[in-house]
Amino acid sequence: MKIVIIGGQGTPIVIADQMYDASVRFGMDIEVLGLALDDHTMGNEISGYPILCGIREVYDKFKHDDDVKFVFSLYRSDHIRERTAILQSLNIPLERFCNFIHPSAMVARSVKMGHGNIVLANCVINSNAMLGNFNTFNSGTLIGHDITMGNNNFFAAQVTVGSLLSIGNMNFFGLNSSIKGGVHIGDGVLVGQLSNVTKDFGPDEVVFGNPAHSHGAINKKPEKKY
Repeated sequence: MKIVIIGGQGTPIVIADQMYDASVRFGMDIEVLGLALDDHTMGNEISGYPILCGIREVYDKFKHDDDVKFVFSLYRSDHIRERTAILQSLNIPLERFCNFIHPSAMVARSVKMGHGNIVLANCVINSNAMLGNFNTFNSGTLIGHDITMGNNNFFAAQVTVGSLLSIGNMNFFGLNSSIKGGVHIGDGVLVGQLSNVTKDFGPDEVVFGNPAHSHGAINKKPEKKY
């Protein structure tokens, strides 16, 4: 499988390197061709991965090559709604986005997931989890059993999510945060790192602390070029 990653620095390169690791160490049939990105301030490649084209050119460039699949990794914690709108504007068919599961991860056989989900090294997703599209689980994240989850959620490394809960869309969970079983997280919630979420939150709240409390709505910063 050939992959083009939509995105640049940070998580997109982490994903690319984990795909490389899956190929070299585990023999997975996967190859990252490069990145789709508009920002060339770092030159024409990032960490050895070439920038192949702009974001809005990527589907036209590869739409006739069915062997090429896409990964969307253009995320920023305070602009997830805007970045999700960019994804929707690309009009790439869902089936052209791959689900990538690193070989060291454990995904229960009863898990159901849509398209474009990324499960990185040493993650665990337990039984009967229902996942939507474009959710990214960074290394070491644990997802409990019998949960439901929407689309475009981002989990930083080592997040622990309890069981029998629901998570909406476009949420960001910081490093080493934890979510208590049975709660409901709405849409657009930003959970700070090391936070312990023990009750329902949303929409568009910034929450952090132990236990986590709401600290108001997301204070958006001006968008940078992507």
